[in-house]
Amino acid sequence: MRNFIFYDLETTGTNIVFDQIMQFGAVLTDRNLVELDRFEIRCRLLPWIVPAPGALLVTDTDVRLLDDPTLPDFYSMMRAIAQQLNAWGRATFVGYNSIPFDEPFLQRAFWQALLPPYVTVTGGNSRLDLLVILRAASTFRSSVLIVPHRDDGMPTYRLDVLAPFNGFNAHHAHDAMGDVEATLFLARKLKTGFSELWEKLSGRASKSVISSLLDAGEPLFLFHHGAKPSLSCYYRVDDGRLRSHATLARLSFDWKGASILSVDNSGAMRQMLRRVALNKAPVVLTLEEAENFASVIPTDLELAQASFLASDRSYCADLAELLGPLSASPTANGAQVEETIFDGFASNCDAKLMAEFHRAAPPEQLEIAKAFEDVRFRRLAMRILYVQAPQILTLRETRPIDAGIARRLEGEPGGQPWRSLGDARKELTSCSFKMSSESKQSISNWLAERAV
Repeated sequence: MRNFIFYDLETTGTNIVFDQIMQFGAVLTDRNLVELDRFEIRCRLLPWIVPAPGALLVTDTDVRLLDDPTLPDFYSMMRAIAQQLNAWGRATFVGYNSIPFDEPFLQRAFWQALLPPYVTVTGGNSRLDLLVILRAASTFRSSVLIVPHRDDGMPTYRLDVLAPFNGFNAHHAHDAMGDVEATLFLARKLKTGFSELWEKLSGRASKSVISSLLDAGEPLFLFHHGAKPSLSCYYRVDDGRLRSHATLARLSFDWKGASILSVDNSGAMRQMLRRVALNKAPVVLTLEEAENFASVIPTDLELAQASFLASDRSYCADLAELLGPLSASPTANGAQVEETIFDGFASNCDAKLMAEFHRAAPPEQLEIAKAFEDVRFRRLAMRILYVQAPQILTLRETRPIDAGIARRLEGEPGGQPWRSLGDARKELTSCSFKMSSESKQSISNWLAERAV
């Protein structure tokens, strides 16, 4: 039986590329959501990172914690997290709004620490985003959750609002472990109130299970969790060569009467196609499940369109081509090392050197750092040594890092993708959020000291 790992991060801001994880919390549970173990850790700020004043306010972070010498450095924290997750073994990782935010943050943090980055989707692990499942559950069965509304009348699924509304009164919002406990509470509530949906969707966290479901050659329902949640009927039209994604055709469209060769049709046809990532646990239901869970059945038109697509695989292949190739944009020249994570995997040689690097003492680490084939990993290794063992580096080795830190803190005349001290001061001056004068002054003083 697979365990679950509920986890959450607190960060210096919302910039996934250039901000930093400051706190990590996780709870290991069994299949029945009974807690087995927990782990939490906080670290110091990296010397080239400037936190957003708004993030410090939201997470209620005392600026004195940013440079607290009793806390581990960022790289030590990431190693401790990796060791704990590995010790817990294979599991399904569950977060709240985690796939668009926590997941890429965690991947980049592991990568920058020269650790295997894709922990949640490799080694038999899989992942779920509870926010998406809760939106589906409340759409299908409104009695499962009490969903609060904003002043404009729109429903809100913000964790710090939704959890208290449903009875979790001990929520320490925007603290990593506090948010983990709130997420686990809501998962348990869903498991109790809509167990059949929870069991189905939590069992479909892995890429292989979703792939098998979509490979069945049958029409399926896909849940859209945007501003207006909906459940729509689709049919898979690609041949599976992408492996990581599937292309689905919405069956409310008249595919039989449309011509791919028509310029007028192609735009409309693309809008009725949807490419879904197989390893991001999309909410997919069979026809029987859609009827049982949401009282939704396909129309005769949708069933007819599914039969047509099933009978013409050549037409389906042409449809799949309409969305074009799946490829990442090349990294621009002069990009910062944080921006290059998707520029290629580590070679076998570099992967071995990473493992050796973490086992070695600093003098040996310096030699290993210079031996990496990939310049990205050489730069990342030198950063680690700059933070953890600066005494072994020569002036020639530290000078470019010092210059890079100064550039990060001072910013650039035309602006930059990271947050400079000047950016933080502007945010502090013009902030629209409530902040006590004492908090504002302490952040202002910290920024001033950082500039020295």
